[in-house]
Amino acid sequence: MRNTVSVLAASAAVLAGTATSAIATDNPNTSRAAAASCTVSGAFCATSDSGGSLVLYCGMSASMPWSGGGYWNNRLPGNGRVKMFGSSGTVIYTTPANYGPVRGDWTPVYSLRADC
Repeated sequence: MRNTVSVLAASAAVLAGTATSAIATDNPNTSRAAAASCTVSGAFCATSDSGGSLVLYCGMSASMPWSGGGYWNNRLPGNGRVKMFGSSGTVIYTTPANYGPVRGDWTPVYSLRADC
């Protein structure tokens, strides 16, 4: 099991997770076209490279149904954030508000919760 969530973002920033770390960096290879299907107004959405998609609105939670690469896009209202939990139930990453699309690895993520 990985102890790190790595994300590549379209803007330069370094983000700190709580139990582990997550890094977002500039990546000119991040495809906006591939992430376009993950743009839902007022929601957090996630996609997998294999074609799966998941949408969360405020107060919703879900188990992560896939592993491997994909995108997420956080457009929750009111500075809403999504917590990503690892296998032990600890928060491994919290999304910034109004942020994405971001390319990441879903493998260490076991569940998600939208807080807003």
